[in-house]
Amino acid sequence: YTLVEDLQVRNKMHSAARLNQTILERSRNAQLVLINLPKVPRTNVNADYAYIEFVDQLCAGIYRCILVKGGGREVITIFS
Repeated sequence: YTLVEDLQVRNKMHSAARLNQTILERSRNAQLVLINLPKVPRTNVNADYAYIEFVDQLCAGIYRCILVKGGGREVITIFS
């Protein structure tokens, strides 16, 4: 890792922790939580490990979690 990559990983992990906290606050009693799966980085092996840690942090403490991979073109509105 370079210093810049390390800071990026830390920021992403902080974001994952905050998002996880919000999910737990709002969906603590949910039987199932669906989460959009973030894109897998295509840079290097270290980025792959950081990605797995990110996803692990994102789902920490959630009873049942399904990660859904989208095509990137989905649009969900109140009219869907």
